[in-house]
Amino acid sequence: MADRQPVPCIIDTDPGVDDVLAILLALSSPHLLVLAITVTHGNCTLDAATANLKKVFFALEKHLHERPDEVSRFPNVDVAWRKKRGAGPIEVYIGSAGPIEGEPVTAKYFHGRDGLGDATFRHPDLNPPANHVFTLCNISTASATEGVTALLSQHPPSTIAYVALGPVTSLAHLHQSAAASGASPLSAFSAIFSMGGAVNHPGNTTPVAEFNYYADPFAAQLLFALSLPHLCIFPLDLTSYLALPFSDYQTFVDPTFSDTKSPSKPEGKSPLVHFTSSFLERTREVMASYGSDAMEQHDPTVIYALMAWARARSMDDAVGLSGDEEELAPGWRFKRVDFEVETIGAITRGMLVQDLRYSSRLTRSQPASTNRVQAQDALDLEEVEAHRAEGEQTRAEAVKAHERRSGANVVVSSPGSEALTRDLLRSIWGGGVAL
Repeated sequence: MADRQPVPCIIDTDPGVDDVLAILLALSSPHLLVLAITVTHGNCTLDAATANLKKVFFALEKHLHERPDEVSRFPNVDVAWRKKRGAGPIEVYIGSAGPIEGEPVTAKYFHGRDGLGDATFRHPDLNPPANHVFTLCNISTASATEGVTALLSQHPPSTIAYVALGPVTSLAHLHQSAAASGASPLSAFSAIFSMGGAVNHPGNTTPVAEFNYYADPFAAQLLFALSLPHLCIFPLDLTSYLALPFSDYQTFVDPTFSDTKSPSKPEGKSPLVHFTSSFLERTREVMASYGSDAMEQHDPTVIYALMAWARARSMDDAVGLSGDEEELAPGWRFKRVDFEVETIGAITRGMLVQDLRYSSRLTRSQPASTNRVQAQDALDLEEVEAHRAEGEQTRAEAVKAHERRSGANVVVSSPGSEALTRDLLRSIWGGGVAL
């Protein structure tokens, strides 16, 4: 079989302990060509997120310097591999320090003050020197919007996939940057995968909201109002049940791994293992406080799905990201869900609100003359919707907003936690894993 080109992609991230594992997983995949990584606010401040991404590349540099034979495990930082595919170094662009409206919030309750379980303070050896020159990436002076716009102009339409692992602020800014032209740059991506939301599941930040959409609900609402056919979200309904057991990490990666009471030491282990153990030790304590000895793999799940989608495309086995219930790759099923995002609710900010009265599925499967839709159609919708959409300029606009579809393809199934754990351990740490 001919050597298939990997799928070019851009990763938008707010590292974040699970973001770091997701990035390492992406860098290990020969099915993806990571063109750029953009950094955004979210799990931690923008400055901390940027510093954490630099720590990732610093750890990889040290690892591959000590073990140059392992560069094949991370093709996306292999200069020769990238050159063969017409790519230079990975570009790093810095995004927004806060949401498109309101003040920034962080998830330090889980990720620590620095976003990496406070490993920055316990393990100062992880921090690159201030004057360090990175060899595996290029830290650009261009903004995330500028950088992504340039990449889109350099590639044919529908060839670059976009992955949002944090709040979708960068996507909102990208859309707004070309609002006057009438054509959204978001339509130029081959796929947009976003980790976020709680559809029919409790939230992890409030009873009804997942953190990423809570952190910038206005950006999320803007994104979903576009009703993009190639947008897939990976909500807590799915990702909460895909976890990496710390016992497996200890067995197959770092036998000395424990917690902050016995912090990781670099002696006797690779720089990459020391790096991951250093931030996972605090995560293990946090999960223990929740009664678990495993870490939910929210962000790695999205990269794992993108890898599967890229493989399926290379085999001409991928379906289009449209329809009501499809597969984006074998084992990955999605369905269309219409919803809006609550932006200002005192206790419901970031909630994905489904209109179960007017769901597209209901109106197709049951004639309006024989169900409650008939009665609802008889209401004075202008009056009802003007109150719901307070802030719209006219009642006519409120009615139009009500009639417009808003939502996304929601991924509802995966190959399972065992498969993800096996491939995570093999891809990132190179261990021979038999699960």
